[in-house]
Formats: sequence, structure tokens, C-alpha cells
Amino acid sequence: MPQSLTLEILSLAAGGDGVGRLPDGRTVFVPRSAPGDRVEAGITEEHKHYARARVLRVLRAGAGRVEPPCPVAGECGGCAWQHLDYPAQAEAKHGFLREALRRIGGLDDPPLASMLAAGQPFQYRNKAQVPVASAPDGSLRMGYYREGSHDVVALPAEGCRLLAPAVDAALRFVREHLADLGLRPYEQSSGEGSLRHVMVRADSRGRAMVVLVTRAPLGQSAAEAAALWVGQAGIASVQNNLQSKTGNVVLGVETRLIAGPPALDEDLGGLGFRLQATSFFQVNRTQTLALLDALLAVRPWKAGEQVLELYCGVGTLSLPLGRLGARVHGVENNAAAVDDARANAAANGLAQLSFSAADALGAWERLPEGFKPSVALMDPPRKGLEPGLAARLVELGPPELVYVSCDPASLARDVKLLAAGGYALKSCRGVDLFPQTPHVESVSLLVRA
Repeated sequence: MPQSLTLEILSLAAGGDGVGRLPDGRTVFVPRSAPGDRVEAGITEEHKHYARARVLRVLRAGAGRVEPPCPVAGECGGCAWQHLDYPAQAEAKHGFLREALRRIGGLDDPPLASMLAAGQPFQYRNKAQVPVASAPDGSLRMGYYREGSHDVVALPAEGCRLLAPAVDAALRFVREHLADLGLRPYEQSSGEGSLRHVMVRADSRGRAMVVLVTRAPLGQSAAEAAALWVGQAGIASVQNNLQSKTGNVVLGVETRLIAGPPALDEDLGGLGFRLQATSFFQVNRTQTLALLDALLAVRPWKAGEQVLELYCGVGTLSLPLGRLGARVHGVENNAAAVDDARANAAANGLAQLSFSAADALGAWERLPEGFKPSVALMDPPRKGLEPGLAARLVELGPPELVYVSCDPASLARDVKLLAAGGYALKSCRGVDLFPQTPHVESVSLLVRA
């Protein structure tokens, strides 16, 4: 294979890469390319049935290609699609859902509704988790990992285009004052240093929480210096999360309060949520409201009906259903999230909601006495339903299933498994919570035949 060759980009793969054909007919995947591009590309990997390449030069731009607004968009792994205009992104995501349901789910004509595209494709993330590393000059570098590596690409001086203004302002302040703490970045190869990540999350009122993720607790001088950040750049709380394990999990289980309140109070469509350092909460508030609209419209939820929610988290989906009068029992294997869900339900006066700490397979052993759900609501992680859960739903599940998915491939796989047991997909609608990336969420309804 020559060092470089000319490729026509035909489409986008589900992972976000452009797709072309090599002269020998093999598929070639080309990151950061756009349909319609004609590019000079260099092969980076060769396999029997496919290859990977990188763009060396754009010879002719496709109709959807734009100039990325971020100066490090070609290096940073935080987002992969800034070179695509937003309408092209939304169209591609709709296509990802359609093709997954056809190819993996076995549906010739998927019942797919129009995509709920984002009205604000930039400045939407209410949370950032930023690794810290040493720069060549000995200073501290904050940024995101280069795609496929652990090299940190420093955030540009003008900040990250994806972050909500309150998160960006707090993160810029921390970047300017991080050296004041006297902490060394953790180096996994040597085991030296302590500071691993800086996490910032902000609520809808613009109050920010800063969490310093370290291998060991902050010393007194570092803690005192960090405490002075409260009241600056919208920072309301500073905390120290301890993560001594190796691997890619950012946060550990223990968090110590340095200054300010231990949690933020978020408002989502008139419902209040307590957000602690380790609480899971969707990062795009506006599109989460769109997701909730899609959820409430997917079927006629009735006051008094019993709903079993699997993977319930902190109650983001449970509470809106409870406000309609539904009796929801949520199951979640993260005990801290269950505590948050109970507190959120109580704070919103939704006494008919209940929650159990268990995995999804064990949900039926945790149902309240006399609880017979007419619908099960599921919001699993990217890998989809855990092994055996589809069979359990076929055996014990209610007449209707509502499936909130964050990965079209796992959704399609689970739809096929459930279809074999008698559930038919009646509707599916994509919701774009993550502009500038290939990720797509969806809300589906399955009904037992």
C-alpha cells in the first residue's frame, strides 16, 4: 500500500469516522473526514478486511464540512465532529439509529420518528472532567486526552467551546490558580505525584462546584489555598475526591468537603435535584428537557399506574413521571445514587416514589408488596441491558417497555432479543444530547404482542 492515496469519503460510520474504499475494495475508516470529501490520506492500520487512515490534506470539501471553531479540534479527543456543520451531524445520527435497527435489530422498516436536534450545539456541557499533566516547561497542563492516547492536549486560551459559560469560567480560574496549591500531577508510570483530574460542574443558576481528584488527601496548605476559590468566578464549592486506583475511572468513592456546600441544587423543568460530586446527571440540561418531553410523549402515562424503572440513577426520569401521578419504583445498583433519588423525591413531595439498591436482574425481588407494574422504564449504560435481563423481561416483564438508550447498536441488539420473546418495537426517536460528537440517545416503546 502506498504511503498516501486519494480517497472519496462516502458516508459516516457509527463511531463517527468517515468511510471510504481502498483500490482493493476494502473499507477504510478516516477520522475527522466528512461525506463528499476528497482527501489525501495516509494509512495508519491495515487489516484483512479493512484499514484505517488519517487525513493529510483535504483536496475537495464535502457539503457538510466547516472550519472547526476550536484551534485544537484536530488534536483534542474531547469532540470529534467540529469539522461537520450541525445539520449534517443531526442527519448522521438519525441514520445511525436507522441502520442499527435494520442491520442489527433485523427491522426492514424501523418505526423511527424525526430526530430531536439541539438548538444550541455549543456551550452546553454543565460538567467537565479534565486531566492534569506536566507540560515540558514544568508547568501544569489542563486539557483533554489526545484521541487514542493519554497525552493531554492543553485547553486553548479562549476555553472549551463545548462547556457552559459557568463551567468554562470556573475552569479558567482554576487553570490560572492551580499552581498555587503546590501539587504535582500524578504520573502513572512512576507512581509519583497526586493530582489526577479537575472536575467542574455547574447548576442552572451558574453556581460551580470544583472537585480536585487526587491520589491522597490534600494537605493543609493546599486545602487552605483551594478554599479561597469559593466566591471567585462563580465557584460555590470546592471538594477533594480521592482516587487511588489505577485505570480510567475518574472519581473514587470518598469525597471530602474543602469549602462551601456539599451539593448543588439543580432545577430541571420545575423539579429540584441534589447534585453531589459523584452524582450522575445529564450534562446537557436543555436537551435533557427534550428527552423528558420525548419520554412523556412516547405513551399515555396515567395517574396511579405502577412503573418499574431499571437503572434509575438519581431519579431524573422517575420524578417527572411521579409529578404526573405515577407510582414509580426505581432500581439502581449505585447505593449513593439511590440515596440521592430518595432525597430528590422527598424534596419534591413525591412520596409515592420508592427506590431500591440492586442490579436490574434483582429488581423483581425488591418490588414493594402488591406492586404490579404495567410498564418498565429502562435507561441502561452504553453496553445496554445486562446479560440475562432481556430474558427476565420476557418472563416477568409488563406489557410495555420504554427503553432510553445511549447507543444505537446495543439498543438494536436488545430490541432483537426482546422481539424474540414477543415484544415489538412501536416507536423510536433520537435525541441529540451530545453535539460535536457521534453519540446519540433515543427513546423507544416496545409492546408485547
